[in-house]
Amino acid sequence: MTPTILKTLYRVDNRPAYPLQVLATRYRTQTGIAVQYAQNTERDTGSGYTLILLHATGMHKETWEVFIEHLFDYSLRRVSRSSDSTPTHSSYDIDRSDIWIEDVFSIESPNHGESAVINEQVLKTTYEDRWSPSEYGRAVHTFLTAGANAVGVDFTKRRLVGICHSVGAPALFLMHNLIPTYTFTSVIAIEPGISLKGNPETDMVSQMLNAWTWLRHDVWPSRKAAKMDLQANPLYGTWDPRVLDFYIKYGLREHRAAKYKQPFQFKGVTTALTKEQEAATYRSDELVVAALEAYSAATRKMPVYLIWGTENNVATPELQELLADKEAGRFPRSISYVENAGHLVVQQQPDSLAVLVLSILHKGVATRNKL
Repeated sequence: MTPTILKTLYRVDNRPAYPLQVLATRYRTQTGIAVQYAQNTERDTGSGYTLILLHATGMHKETWEVFIEHLFDYSLRRVSRSSDSTPTHSSYDIDRSDIWIEDVFSIESPNHGESAVINEQVLKTTYEDRWSPSEYGRAVHTFLTAGANAVGVDFTKRRLVGICHSVGAPALFLMHNLIPTYTFTSVIAIEPGISLKGNPETDMVSQMLNAWTWLRHDVWPSRKAAKMDLQANPLYGTWDPRVLDFYIKYGLREHRAAKYKQPFQFKGVTTALTKEQEAATYRSDELVVAALEAYSAATRKMPVYLIWGTENNVATPELQELLADKEAGRFPRSISYVENAGHLVVQQQPDSLAVLVLSILHKGVATRNKL
């Protein structure tokens, strides 16, 4: 039976120290399910994993929700065995006996999703067409630091695992120089948006993403119209249908022209992230300088696991190899691939990704147990 997942939305407002409000959703299973695990033993709070999720540019905190549901389902599921029959094996039959996910926090970039609406005025007047991955990292750090008071969780005492997608990866790695520091037991980077400045393939991908940003459709007369349009789109049409539904609900917002009086009012919808700030993200040198340095240093200090889609529609094989270049001091613990997915693995294959992440977590536990 699929476990019941409890969701709690938190808002951290640390103004004026940090000018933007930070939203995050916490996911947990019901207490009765969470403590009943493996050998039916109760576990102390803080002894399990706390996953910190950072989404890709253009997404939102709920984009992880289908992945999270699969993750909890598979982590709590027991593989039944019959004494008088051949055991049934599937891709999900992995040893989970020492993996307990206590909770999951999906933290939203302040200019995405619902956060873009509550931060609209500051984003418009202070940031305009400027944005960088480290700004998302500052928001995550602000949330973690406020944890004990705002969330009731002291993240310094948790076994943190960072799971980051695309530009969420540089955002996470660039937190390393913020005070106080937070120790992650490991990081799982999915299609990390990190590359090398001046590399011809880096420039090619940057040009492609820039063109995509300015050419993409971003206004519709209604959410229903937006869904019909995106379902027919060659990219969005490959997404898991539930992930697309979450995007329609949370990745879009009421059009900014809805505030005007008739006859100038427009009550359509648009993307929560503006094209100006999306393009600014891709222009940031942090993606190809500071983030690469921070990532390289992280691989020498902790387990960093890389996940790529098998369809190389953003990061080419050459760019992927850059992040595993041992001569340059980059030592990812492992490199894995998700079939039938491109750069948007989280959106296209959340089920397969959940299985792979659990497998990585188990290998990490097994490795520690051998030390």
